[in-house]
Amino acid sequence: MTSFMRQLFSHTWFPFLLAALSCLLLWPAIGAGFQLDDWFQHHRLLGHGEPAINLFVFYDGEAETNRARIEDGSLAWWASENLRHANFRYLSTLTMQLDHLLWPDSATMMHLHSLVWLAALVIAVAKLFRATMMPLWLAGLAALLYAVDDAHALPAVYLANRSALIATFFGALSLLYQVKRRPGKSALFLALSLSAAEIGLGTLAYLGAYALCLDKGSMWQRCWRMWPQSLVFLAWATAYTVGGFGSTGSGFYLDPLHSPVEFLAMMGQRFSVLLMGQWTPIPADIAVNASGQNAWMMLTLTVVCMLLIFIGPLIWNDRHARYWAFGSIIAMVPVLAVGPQNRLLLFVGIGAMGLLAQWLHALFARSQCLPSKVLWRYPAYLMALCLLVTHLLLAPLTGFLFLQFQDRSSQNMVSALGSIPNDSFISEQDLILVNPPEYTYLVSAIEPFLVLQGRPRPNRIRALVAGSQAMTVYRLDENTLELSLSQGLFPTQFSRYQRSSLENFIVGQRVELDGFSVEIMALNETGDPTVIRYQFEHSVQNRRLRWLRYHEGQYIGWQPPAIGEIESLKAEAGIFEN
Repeated sequence: MTSFMRQLFSHTWFPFLLAALSCLLLWPAIGAGFQLDDWFQHHRLLGHGEPAINLFVFYDGEAETNRARIEDGSLAWWASENLRHANFRYLSTLTMQLDHLLWPDSATMMHLHSLVWLAALVIAVAKLFRATMMPLWLAGLAALLYAVDDAHALPAVYLANRSALIATFFGALSLLYQVKRRPGKSALFLALSLSAAEIGLGTLAYLGAYALCLDKGSMWQRCWRMWPQSLVFLAWATAYTVGGFGSTGSGFYLDPLHSPVEFLAMMGQRFSVLLMGQWTPIPADIAVNASGQNAWMMLTLTVVCMLLIFIGPLIWNDRHARYWAFGSIIAMVPVLAVGPQNRLLLFVGIGAMGLLAQWLHALFARSQCLPSKVLWRYPAYLMALCLLVTHLLLAPLTGFLFLQFQDRSSQNMVSALGSIPNDSFISEQDLILVNPPEYTYLVSAIEPFLVLQGRPRPNRIRALVAGSQAMTVYRLDENTLELSLSQGLFPTQFSRYQRSSLENFIVGQRVELDGFSVEIMALNETGDPTVIRYQFEHSVQNRRLRWLRYHEGQYIGWQPPAIGEIESLKAEAGIFEN
């Protein structure tokens, strides 16, 4: 590294330069408008539906409430009646309420607000590196790696995900003041981090790693010094439990306290996917849907072996490297509760980038912490080149691609919802959606979208399937249809959002709703329904029913086949696949 670069990376103002760089890379986010979950939250913040203070309480777990939502269609007929998805994110909620107080009609200003939090996060992490790494230029290198990380992209463009930026910012401040031996301030910022989002639990990972690897004194003394943070965590955990927060009844959001069996079953796969997302050019968002699980696990094992062979010696011999490594690995545990995406790696990336910068310095400085044999060193140089290309060149590009992907998916959602009929008759009809590719953004989002557009809403919504797949529709009689599904009712991980995999259907099971009943006729080897019979109170051709099918990104009119006839429908690409 040249003398100029060392001076630049060591400069007092370098963290602020990095903050500007990070925001500049993601500047297109300010024109993104409302995306995906933003529509639900904008709907609430404008005074519709549930109180805005419960912005991140999606389903409260109350059977009576869920049953009412199943009846009106905002929840699917297959949804668990004890479905709970309630997040403790009141600090983040307040920032969004502030947006709607100051500029309720300007999504641009809301996105600019998110970029301010991103800038603050980059500065806080850079300060943390400067407090824990020497020489200062090395801290600057670690901060640069973190500032251009693609994990920042979606939290910057996705208003509903701003909470992750806020939680990680306050978490970084908590770690900074722990290093400075100011436990009171560290505890205060830990409390703010946890009140912003559950991802703030990543702060505890680094606090524990600090006590284990960097703090001085006996283990008892190290643990005792963390009593303020321990009290904060106990208070948060008590409020979280008593307040009924967490997740139950879902097969996608897996709370380890409420769904330990499912969490442990998915833990290995999700951990490997996130590990690849952090250390390789393959985003977790793509890897989670990759086919060929055996080949994928072999690839993951190869990456783990390479990390152990080349970076492992530094972790073994250097306590600072152990701090970054342990903190990064433990910080991954809280985010295993949700389907893997790179946007979940904000805390994980702090330790990963600190460790990477320290390893690069040790490698090129020929540190005694690393092996000196040629057979080890030259492959290590090649790995260093690959990691630098991945995290300095490909990461910003991947972040930009994330912005494009999110924007395209959001436009697909708006286009699909915009194709819902806009006539006065629909308010007296039940909307029957034959084959929506997924439920949350193409069914549950219909009502808030139509309300925000000032358009008439259907009386009720009934969706027949949970995800995209080929199917056949057989008309048994005047009132009854039978669907045969090629992949079962739940073809993807996300299609399991509203029902736990532990709540299996059985053949002959019925779900009775007003004017509509469902009977399970056959199951596949995994226990998913493959043949489902739908019986309506009135003829399927009654004017009270408005039939739509999803085709090439639009809802179009559809009529059930004649009695005794069969119609085949092909799998349709969802909003995230176009």
